[in-house]
Amino acid sequence: MAGIFGKSEEEREIQKVEKEKRAWLQSPLGKATVAKENGNGFFEIELEIAISTRTVVFGSGDFAFGKNKKSDYTELLSQIESIGWRLEHVGYYFMITGEESRDKFLASGQHTAVKGKTMGVYLFRNVVDS
Repeated sequence: MAGIFGKSEEEREIQKVEKEKRAWLQSPLGKATVAKENGNGFFEIELEIAISTRTVVFGSGDFAFGKNKKSDYTELLSQIESIGWRLEHVGYYFMITGEESRDKFLASGQHTAVKGKTMGVYLFRNVVDS
């Protein structure tokens, strides 16, 4: 029974469980599980491997490194394989997310620093039970 000020504890718990389930279904492992249950032949996922940010230091021509992040997905890839997928192919690409340019000090030309993400594209093949 709902209280005067909103939902009952039971209703809040049901909503919490449903929210967690939706979040899991949007996760890489959740998507792989759904694709496996649907009998898809292939499953592809893109994962952010690293982030690199750089800025040009005014006047010196040097680059300052900002936040650099590197991710390790070995456990996730193993979990995907454990539900019946086999890693077939991996590719990587660099996605530019920003660029910063400054004129060179007392010289012609510019210094340019590029910010971006390294992405991994993983293609899995469905391992069909014989």
